[in-house]
Amino acid sequence: MQPEFANVNELWSRIISETLCSKGVRFAVICPGSRSSPLAFAFARTEGIESISILDERSAGFFALGLAKREGLPVVLVCTSGTAAANFYPAVIEASESGVPLIVITADRPEELRGCRAGQTIVQLGMYAMYPVSQVELPIPNADLKALEGLKAVVEEQVDFSLGIPCGPVHVNTPFRDPLAPLTDRTFVSPISMDELRVLFESSSKVEEPSIELDLDEFTQSERGLILVGSPLVPVSENWVRNVARLADGLRWPVLADGLSSIRNHQSLFPRLITGYNAICRVVDGDSNLLPDRIIVVGDLPISKTLRTWLKDRNIKSQFLTPIPGEFDSNRGDSESRYYDFNRASPLVTRHSNDSFATAWQRLDAKVHQSIEGRLSRLEPVFEGSIAVAMSNCLPMGSSLFVSNSMPPRDLEFFWNPNDRRVGVYSSRGANGIDGILSTALGVAHRGEPTFLLTGDLALLHDSNGGLVSKRVEGSLTIILINNAGGGIFEMLPVSQLGEEFEEFFATDQQIDFSKWAATYDIEYMKANSLKEFEIYLGREARGGVSLIEVVTDRKRDAAERKRIFTEIASSL
Repeated sequence: MQPEFANVNELWSRIISETLCSKGVRFAVICPGSRSSPLAFAFARTEGIESISILDERSAGFFALGLAKREGLPVVLVCTSGTAAANFYPAVIEASESGVPLIVITADRPEELRGCRAGQTIVQLGMYAMYPVSQVELPIPNADLKALEGLKAVVEEQVDFSLGIPCGPVHVNTPFRDPLAPLTDRTFVSPISMDELRVLFESSSKVEEPSIELDLDEFTQSERGLILVGSPLVPVSENWVRNVARLADGLRWPVLADGLSSIRNHQSLFPRLITGYNAICRVVDGDSNLLPDRIIVVGDLPISKTLRTWLKDRNIKSQFLTPIPGEFDSNRGDSESRYYDFNRASPLVTRHSNDSFATAWQRLDAKVHQSIEGRLSRLEPVFEGSIAVAMSNCLPMGSSLFVSNSMPPRDLEFFWNPNDRRVGVYSSRGANGIDGILSTALGVAHRGEPTFLLTGDLALLHDSNGGLVSKRVEGSLTIILINNAGGGIFEMLPVSQLGEEFEEFFATDQQIDFSKWAATYDIEYMKANSLKEFEIYLGREARGGVSLIEVVTDRKRDAAERKRIFTEIASSL
């Protein structure tokens, strides 16, 4: 009779995988390697967990990050020993900075093989520094029943840590001795059967949601307040949107919402929504009837440098409500940051009767929108800001949008029209890097709603290995590539005046034919030569797999156009 567990490593690893499954984990991203063999087989054989094999650890880390952003639940990430684990580091940093729960399990050699030049052996525990919310090294696998119960308790605790306050990644370092493969060891006798194992896991507890009260008495007494909503940082749900709407409805203050917040895609829930603040803040001076005396910030500040500078210059008393504990006011002004997660709690705010302050903001906001619309209608060829407008008008109801860093989120903030399409917006605004953009978007798309990625050429190329993951995705991802031949964000900075050195060391045009790049990974390729053609491609019914729409733009012209548009609009206000 074939034993239920071939050896102690298989039993130990199944305890890990079954415990995670019992705690609600549904995805495990596995990178190939020898030392992690017991874990790879355990997750592949655990019913209820989908195991996804990804070659490149760096890409795998970001794919898991995207999955966890969408699910709001921990995703497992597994690799072998050595530098394989180091390639997870950028994703671990982003997960930590944006409150995304990841369970990072790194296989390792046992203690006796460390520090003696054994292959693929480095110091792994602590390698992610202070970024994990918890890190632990498991003991060498042991078939003793007490040891197995202890293992189960430790793994359960790590899941709880990943979903706690603060939420984020955990690191579990897992040493194994040979034999690594689940080949039968005739001397091994398991102290527990598979049926007994399942009974053991029925007692696993779920994380209890903390009760959170919100006392804003000092702020709610004001008739002249603003609510600012930037990137929410943590994974968010429709419940998050509705809870923020309850706060806004009670206060009746203007809501200045970044395009990264999803709020602009639920317009009917936010009747006092303001999106033209980048222009308005250029004209609101110290004695203006638009100047607030109180500000509440939900999550991070909106990206707009104009808005941030305006706030810094006026030092208005502010309350930051953040889903990650810590100081969030980069202006170091008259502010307080306190933990409040709108995913987990609904605010109770006494309704105000006077919304004249919001009405004054809305009048100017309407003028800004009318002015932007008139100016964009006259621009040819395709202007990058027009792409954001087209997407806000054309993306399918309930779809998902992942936004790269650098210029795309700024165009989203400047030009994205309010709508009721309920598009879920995702980004990596924790550390704000261009690492792993494609891989993260693929994670968002996997078994999710039709997904769109808005990215520039450099960010896409920086994660070109993410193309290897395209075959693994069960779902639809449309890459919207703005190819402006280099780093468009740098054109907005003073360094852009420095000629050839700027082009070589900042713009860094890579001269890539993206039709050939797409063909390498069997990605469907389309090139939009006009805004109308782009809208036609965008409006196609979602298909399975990955496709790419390339739009070629002129970064120098578009940078000058952005500056001109907002200068002219501010003058007209």
